[in-house]
Amino acid sequence: MRIITEMPASALYQILMKVHSLLIIPVFAVCWVLTAICSADTRENWATDAYRKNCDSVVFIQGDKIEETAARSERTFNGMGTGIIIDERGYIVTNYHVVKDIRKIQVTTRDQKQYTAVIAVKDADTDLALIKIVPRVPLRPITFGRSHDLMPGESCIAIGNPYGYAFSLTDGRISAVNREVGVNESSLVYRLAIQTNTEINPGNSGGPLINVDGEMIGINVAIRQGAAGIAFAIPVDLVMVTAAKMFGEMVDQHLVHGITATQIENESSRFSVIAEAVESGSPAETAGIRQGDIISQIGKYAIKNKLDFYRALLGLKTGDEIAFTVQRQQETLDIAVALDSKNSRPPFNKMITARPAAAEPKTASQAATPKSGTMTAAALDELVWENLGIRYEPLPLKDYERMFPEFMQAFPDGGVMVKSVREDSPMARGQVTAGDVIVGIGNWVTTSNNDVRYIGKIWSTLQTKNDKIRINVFRENKHYYSEVPLK
Repeated sequence: MRIITEMPASALYQILMKVHSLLIIPVFAVCWVLTAICSADTRENWATDAYRKNCDSVVFIQGDKIEETAARSERTFNGMGTGIIIDERGYIVTNYHVVKDIRKIQVTTRDQKQYTAVIAVKDADTDLALIKIVPRVPLRPITFGRSHDLMPGESCIAIGNPYGYAFSLTDGRISAVNREVGVNESSLVYRLAIQTNTEINPGNSGGPLINVDGEMIGINVAIRQGAAGIAFAIPVDLVMVTAAKMFGEMVDQHLVHGITATQIENESSRFSVIAEAVESGSPAETAGIRQGDIISQIGKYAIKNKLDFYRALLGLKTGDEIAFTVQRQQETLDIAVALDSKNSRPPFNKMITARPAAAEPKTASQAATPKSGTMTAAALDELVWENLGIRYEPLPLKDYERMFPEFMQAFPDGGVMVKSVREDSPMARGQVTAGDVIVGIGNWVTTSNNDVRYIGKIWSTLQTKNDKIRINVFRENKHYYSEVPLK
C-alpha cells in the first residue's frame, strides 16, 4: 500500500522557484532571438521585393511633344512618361498618349542606357502602344499577373517617373475595380479600370501597378483632377489581350502560318492556347497541326497565353522552320512548321495605306460619275474586265455591316463583291474567286463602281517595283491579302 504524505507549502514554493530559475533563461533567450530576427527584417518587405523584382523592367520615356493651340499654332513642351518591357528584344508597352506626337522618343533603362524608340503599333481605342528599341543586351520583361480577381483593399505599388523623378516607387491600395472613366474633352473611355489611391502623377502614365506577389496587375493611366488619392489603371488582362493583338498585327504582316489561335482559361485561372482553326493548305496544316491542338511551346518560348504565341513568331521570316510542341488528347507531339508553304494563303494586312491625295477615286458615299469625261460606264466596266479580269457589284453598306461587323472599325467604307473572274487574268493569278469582297486595291479603297472603274482605267499606267499590286480581300469572314500581277 502506497502512502501519500502532504508536502509542506514552504518546501513546494522553494522547488517551484528553482524550476522557474532554470526556465527563465531559455525563455528570455528565445525572445531575444525572435526580437533580433524581426528587427533585422523590418527594412525588407513585400514592396522592396516587388520593386527589386520589377524595376529593371521599367523604362523612362521622354521627348519633345508638339501640341496644336487654339490659335492654330504649335506649342512644344517636354513630354515624359513610363514604359514596361514585355519582350527581351526591346518591345515596350506604354500609353499611346505618352508617345503620341513626340518628335523623337528617348528611352532610358534602369542601368542608364539611352535609346531612341519608334512606335511599332498603336491601339488608340485602349490608349496603348508598342514602342521598339534595339537593346545592346537582352532586356528583362515584366512579370505579368492577373486582374480578374482583384479585391478592394489589396496593397499595391506603382513604379514610374513622376515629374521626371525616374524609377520612383509609391504605394497604396486597390480602391475599386471595373470603373468606367471618361477623359475630359475626348471620346476616350477607360473601361473596367482599376481605381487606386496609390499616388500617381504626370510621368507615371504607362508604368506598372504591381501586387504583393510582385506581378503587374495594371498600367497606370490617369488621375482625377482636383482630387487626392484617386487614380486609375488599365487592368493587365486587357493589356495582355491588346498587346497580343498588336504583336499579331506585326506577325501577320510578314508571316504565313495558318493558325487562328485562341486562349482559354481553366479552373485555376491559367490559360492554354488552342488552335481554334487551321487554314486549309496553310503551312500549319501541311506540317500536321490540327484544329483543337493545345500549343505549349514554339521554339524556345513556352506558350502560356496568346501574347506568348505571337511573341514566339515575331522576327521569323518566310522560309524559316520553327518547332511547335502541341498536346493532342493524351499525346505530346513535336511538329516542325515551315513558313514558306506554297499552298499557304497570306493573311490579310490590316494596315491599308491612305489613298493618294491626287486623283483619288471617290468613296461609295460620295459616288458620282466616272472620272473619264468621255467613256461610258459600260465601256469602263469592259476595261475592268479586260485589265483586272473581274465582274463585280458594290456591296450595299447595310449588307457589308451585317456580314462583317468585326471589321467595321478598320474598314468602315465597304467593298465590292466579285461576281466572276476571267481565266488567266491578273485577279485569277492573284487567287481571287467569285464571292470575295475586295475592300482595297493598292493605295485605293474599292467601295463603289467609280472606285473600281477608275482603277481599271489607269491599270496599264501603274508601276511597282515587282510589277505586282496588293489587294485586300474578305473571304468567309477572314482577312487576306494577295499580290496581283499588273501584266
